[in-house]
Amino acid sequence: MKKYALLDTDFISKTHSIQSANGNYLINHIMELPKYNFFCHSQIVTELNRYNSDAPVWLQEKIKIGKIKSYTDESILESLALVRGPLACATYTQMLKMACDAFSSNYFSEHYGVLEDVNYMSMSKEEYLRILQQLDIEVGKKNNLGEIKSFVLLQVLTVMLGEQIYVFCSDDKNARSGATSFENIRCISLLSVFSRLKEEMSWTIAEAEPYIESLMSFCQKHNQTTFRVMEASDVKRCQRVPCKQVLQEIFDGKFVELKNGMLRYKQ
Repeated sequence: MKKYALLDTDFISKTHSIQSANGNYLINHIMELPKYNFFCHSQIVTELNRYNSDAPVWLQEKIKIGKIKSYTDESILESLALVRGPLACATYTQMLKMACDAFSSNYFSEHYGVLEDVNYMSMSKEEYLRILQQLDIEVGKKNNLGEIKSFVLLQVLTVMLGEQIYVFCSDDKNARSGATSFENIRCISLLSVFSRLKEEMSWTIAEAEPYIESLMSFCQKHNQTTFRVMEASDVKRCQRVPCKQVLQEIFDGKFVELKNGMLRYKQ
């Protein structure tokens, strides 16, 4: 059975920066996970260009060869038109509002409120896209626009495919909580992806070691010494565990993977 996976900016950036001594990126191994079909929104390409010079080149190459399918707002509307006909633009607005609400209750009204007042029956797709593009520009940088657009695409994929969607997302708590507020979604975080590689690619600790060391260097640069994992209880309580210990214990089989991408110690 195919698996459908959505990639976000932060996840791509971090897993591209984590690499072995011979320069192989962690995300290259993620691309080899069996049966996964990868998607992203074109806004991710735009945002990735603000991070570093190498990751955008990597992403554009994967899109070019068809390993990752990138959707623009225009292609999303074309897909929605297949199932919603003339209501495609109105449906996009509805999905955009749900995506915004996953972050905050006033995000949509603050940035996209004008879309509630347009006449969808008389507006062309081209005119709608022009308005949407201008509103996106006004949202500006560092306002979660990549996540917002990804959450729109997430809903479209759910409607079109009728399958569970895996969201490979940042470790940001709000981003993961936002993703899991939608139905039939599972998050995979930077930590839980090691669990996926272990379970689905039969990775051993020896195979993971170069990437664990690279991740440790990344954490040290950012003064991070622990990861948050869930305790082995029904109480939803986190504990902080040394970074290296968590990664070793993943390969010792001590965790279960939760829907929100967190790891919980087995009971």
